[in-house]
Amino acid sequence: MFPRVHIFRVCLLILVSALIILYWERQLCPVPDQGPQGTRVKTRLLILSTWRAGSSFVGQLFNQNPDVFYLVEPIWHVWKWLTMKQPYIMALPARNLLKSLFLCNIKDLTSYLYKDDFISDLIMWQESRALCSPPACNAFQRSDIIDKVICTNHCNQVPFQKIEDACRTYSHIVVKAVRFLDLKVLYPLLRDPSLNLTIFHLVRDPRAIFSSRQFISLNYSNAILSNSKNSETNDNIVMQKVCDAQVRIYNAAMASPPPFARDRYRLVRFEDLVQNPLDYVKEWYQALGLTMTSKLQSWVYDITSSHSETIPEAGLLMPIRRVSKRTAKYWREKLSFQKVQEVQHLCRENMEVFGYHPVRSEEELKNSLLELVAPQKSFQEEH
Repeated sequence: MFPRVHIFRVCLLILVSALIILYWERQLCPVPDQGPQGTRVKTRLLILSTWRAGSSFVGQLFNQNPDVFYLVEPIWHVWKWLTMKQPYIMALPARNLLKSLFLCNIKDLTSYLYKDDFISDLIMWQESRALCSPPACNAFQRSDIIDKVICTNHCNQVPFQKIEDACRTYSHIVVKAVRFLDLKVLYPLLRDPSLNLTIFHLVRDPRAIFSSRQFISLNYSNAILSNSKNSETNDNIVMQKVCDAQVRIYNAAMASPPPFARDRYRLVRFEDLVQNPLDYVKEWYQALGLTMTSKLQSWVYDITSSHSETIPEAGLLMPIRRVSKRTAKYWREKLSFQKVQEVQHLCRENMEVFGYHPVRSEEELKNSLLELVAPQKSFQEEH
């Protein structure tokens, strides 16, 4: 008979050994990401677009869902860190970072940060409902429509690690990115069955994009796109590269034989979306396994249908209310016919591919009854 103390030591040694083995198994073969109640993360969505095409609006349609962990433009950090490199040089590290983020390995992002002390070191972090609610921060409940000002004041000193902690509790991860100029670099992610990645490719009339770009500073990104070392970039060069990139992405998705499962890619025209946003959101949610709450349905209707120009609560995520159909045509009131002609020349292929009709006179430009977007049904039949 062994003494009891010896038996206890042997049992303790076996227990410690088992824990060590279990630890290394988890390091080498990590368990799948876990969502609420231990469910596996089911869906990753990339909202792929370009600057001023409406991607912030589309992102918020997903961000407000309590099952979605949403990040806004994390690839900005790659472009900022790799100062003034060509976009094609930054594409691979951007792709690798995107995969890490979809796997909730947020620590990989720190390679592109000057500091990573707080959640506020992440660009546009306060746009994410998930980073303003538990387990990241207690400023709001997960089901709330958040206020950016309140979130900024209450959550800006939350430890950076909380981003990863929060990410792992969600069933859906959505990222918005405007800095991928070619789809081919993303093929490995689309082919990876463990990621279950879907891409929504959002396009918009290039004339509307050009008009919107006039009201916001994009000097840094413009300098990279135009290969310029100063802020005085050529708007025409930038616009042509923006248009060409969207065509290139579409052509890569439509390649024959299919480079990945066709249901992994969906083309969305902004002009179609704003005709009936609520129907689109319901369709998207059903396809992606998300639930439409009554609060969310009311919010979508409110921000897209109200005739009130502004929201009194300035801190809300969508601070401007406009009738969405009017927003889609706003460029016709702002651009001169000469400038419209320039954009139409630069983006001729883009307009042909995505169904945008050119205007041929000042009268056509100002004629609001003249439809300049091909009907969705005929556009889909052509493509």
